Amino acid sequence: MSAVPQPTAREDRIGLLDTMRGFAVLGILLMNIVGFGLPYAYDDPTNWGGASGGNLIAWGINALLFEGTMRGLFTLLFGAGALLFLQRHEGRGATRLYLRRMAGLVAFGLLDGYLLLWDGDILFFYGLAGLLLIPFRRMPAGRLIAVAALIMSLQTLVTMVEWSDYHKERAEAHAAEAKRALGTPLNADQIAAIETFAATSRELKPAHADLEALVAGMRESYASAFELVRERTWYVQTVFFLRHGLLESLGMMLLGMALLRQGVLDGSASSRMYLALLAGGYALGLSVNVHEVRVLWTSGFSTDALIDGYLSYDLGRIPMTLGHVGAVGLLCRTRALRPTVRALADVGRMALTNYLAQSVICMLIFTGAGWALYGQLERSDLYYAVAAIWIAQLIWSPLWLRHFRFGPAEWLWRSLTYGRSQPLRRTALRERPAAGS
Repeated sequence: MSAVPQPTAREDRIGLLDTMRGFAVLGILLMNIVGFGLPYAYDDPTNWGGASGGNLIAWGINALLFEGTMRGLFTLLFGAGALLFLQRHEGRGATRLYLRRMAGLVAFGLLDGYLLLWDGDILFFYGLAGLLLIPFRRMPAGRLIAVAALIMSLQTLVTMVEWSDYHKERAEAHAAEAKRALGTPLNADQIAAIETFAATSRELKPAHADLEALVAGMRESYASAFELVRERTWYVQTVFFLRHGLLESLGMMLLGMALLRQGVLDGSASSRMYLALLAGGYALGLSVNVHEVRVLWTSGFSTDALIDGYLSYDLGRIPMTLGHVGAVGLLCRTRALRPTVRALADVGRMALTNYLAQSVICMLIFTGAGWALYGQLERSDLYYAVAAIWIAQLIWSPLWLRHFRFGPAEWLWRSLTYGRSQPLRRTALRERPAAGS
C-alpha cells in the first residue's frame, strides 16, 4: 500500500529557503506599506505623502534597493517550492495535489484582495501562474533559464508596446493642442486624442480633489473602503494580471526552479557563487536603478519620466533580486549571524501567515475598519509601522513554532491540499507519527 501524501516535516525543510522567505516577506512590506497607507504614491511621491527631505530619501532608498526585488525574491522561492512539492509527491498523485494547492492559493488571494482590502495582493497571481509550472518540472536548469529569459523578454516587449502607445497618444494630443492654440477647429479624432491622453495622464497623476475623495472613502468605513478597493482589485487580478502579472510571475518562477536545480536556493552552492551573485547583481542592478532615480528626481517625477522608467525596470530589478539571493546565501554562512538567520527562517516558515497578517494589520491601521490613518501620515512615517510589524513577526513566529508545526494559514492550506485536517500541535505530531512523517 502506498503511503498517504503528507506535508514536509519541519526537520526536512531547507533552511536557506525558509530564511530567504523570511527576508522576502519582511522586505516586501517596505514597498507594500506605501500602497496600504497612501493614495497613488507608490511610484510618484509628489502625488501624496511628501517628496522632500526624509520622504524623498525613503522613496529613493526603496527605489534603489527594494522596488520589485522583494516580490522578485518571493516569486523565485515560489517556483523553487513548487518544484520541491512536485518532486516530493512524484508518483503519488502529484498533479492532483498540486492543483488543490494552487486552488487554495487563489482562494487566499481573493480573500486578501477583497476582504482584507489589499489590491496589491500577489497570492492570486501565484496561484494562477503556478498552474503553468507542471510541464516544466523535469526540465534541466539550462533550459529553464532559457525559457525564463524568453518569457521575461516577452514581458519587456509588452512594456515597450505600452511605452510606444503612450508616446503616440502624447504626440497626437500635443499636435491637436497646437492646432487649438492657433484657433484651428478640431475634428472628432483630434478631440478624442486630447481626451485620451488626459485620461492616461490622470492615471499616473490624479487631480488632488480626486485623491482627497479617495482618502475620505478609505477612511470612512470598512464598507466604503471595500467599494473603492473592490474595483482596483478586480482590475489588478484581471487586466493587469494578463498584461504584466502572468509573464512576470511565470518567468521568475521558472528561474527559481533553475536556481534550485543548480543548488543556489538549497544552500549547496559555493560561497563563491553567492558572492558572484551579490557582486554582479548589485553592480548591474544598482547602475540601472541609480539612472532611473536620477531621471525621475531631476524631471520632478514627470509623467514622461515615469513611463520611460518602465522600459528598464526589469533590467534593474532582476539583477538586484539575484544580488539579494547572494547576500542571504552569504548571511546564512556567517556564524556570528546565526540568531538572525534562525529568526528569519521562522518568519519564513510562516510566510503565508505573516503575509496575510500584514494585510490584516494594515487594514486596521489605515482604513475605516480601524484607526483610519489612510493618507494621514507622511511617507517616512509609514516605516515606524513597518518596524513595529517586523518586531511583532520576528517575535511571534518562533513563539508559535515552539508549539505548532505550521502557521495557521499554512495549516489551512495544507489541510485543503491533502483533503484532511493536518495535525497542528507539535505534541500531536509526536503522538501520531504516521500522520506527519
